[in-house]
Amino acid sequence: MRRIAPLFAPLFALCALLSAHLLEAQQPTVLHAEVSTVSAEHALAAQIDRLKREAAPVWVGYAIDVKPGFHEGGNKSRIALLEGGSDRYEDGHDQEESFDHVNLLMRIAGDHIEKMRLETPDRQLDAGGQRFVWLTGVAGKDSVDMLRNLVLSDDAEKTREEAVFFISLHQAPEATTALVQLATTGTDLGVREKAAFWLANQRGHEGFLAIQHLARTDASPAFREKLTFDLTLCHEPDAVDELTRMAKTDASPQVRRQAQFWMANIGGKKVVADLRNSASNDPDVEVRKAAVFAISRLPGEEATSQLIQVASTNGDPAVRKQAVFWLGQSDDPRALDYLTKLVQSTR
Repeated sequence: MRRIAPLFAPLFALCALLSAHLLEAQQPTVLHAEVSTVSAEHALAAQIDRLKREAAPVWVGYAIDVKPGFHEGGNKSRIALLEGGSDRYEDGHDQEESFDHVNLLMRIAGDHIEKMRLETPDRQLDAGGQRFVWLTGVAGKDSVDMLRNLVLSDDAEKTREEAVFFISLHQAPEATTALVQLATTGTDLGVREKAAFWLANQRGHEGFLAIQHLARTDASPAFREKLTFDLTLCHEPDAVDELTRMAKTDASPQVRRQAQFWMANIGGKKVVADLRNSASNDPDVEVRKAAVFAISRLPGEEATSQLIQVASTNGDPAVRKQAVFWLGQSDDPRALDYLTKLVQSTR
């Protein structure tokens, strides 16, 4: 072993050098600030609490790994002004870029987190004379836990909503669990809706399964109504089927109406028969009429074809009247031809 160890010494030194280089590269360049670096490995909450006890405001930041595909739009300056004012656009870039991590920044003042923002690692930060603390070794789970606790404890609506969004960006699987918890058990409907939105928008198939479960089990009609839109964001083949189920069986007429609307927007011909069935058989007349509006949202010529069928065959005069109304809003020549014949037949 004594003979082999020297052979590995250069390799160990190289690995240590690379690790230090990667850590240094991850830490942003901060201008106009007294900058310090503190390890927060397994101690993020404790470090944040410590900084809250300081008398003067302080900016604190750390890197989070984000889900693949995270993009930052172009036309961004190279320098972000943390203390207000317009960002500096020297050497600005206008190309959309992808990143595997971003920097989460918080301004702590008066014993609470006053502001939060995300910055991409290619930007320099101008702290405007405030002290800046960079935290190393922050695990994704610890970051998610800190943000979830912030959502549950902070009084500022903007802070809660930003924290929910930041949770959704984490690559760590605990982010999905946290969003499900916030969407399921929270007492603040706004937080629940934001958590569900980002589950659908950012968390892939697991996010869809969570939304599907909530759509089937949640007791709040207002929340389930919001989920109908969230399902359109999931990009899952079964999303249309879940909307169809809600349009048929949800106990709330308003939820059924919203489900009809969104299933027409993303389902196309696949949902024609179900919409026609709702227009004929839903027990609520307003839902039957809303099904006609949803039919009018079908793509291409399908809307006119189905509206003519409803206007000609539906047994409910109120529904037929709705179909005629929406035919009157159509630019399709077949709609005008049908309406002309309908007027002539009533003379």
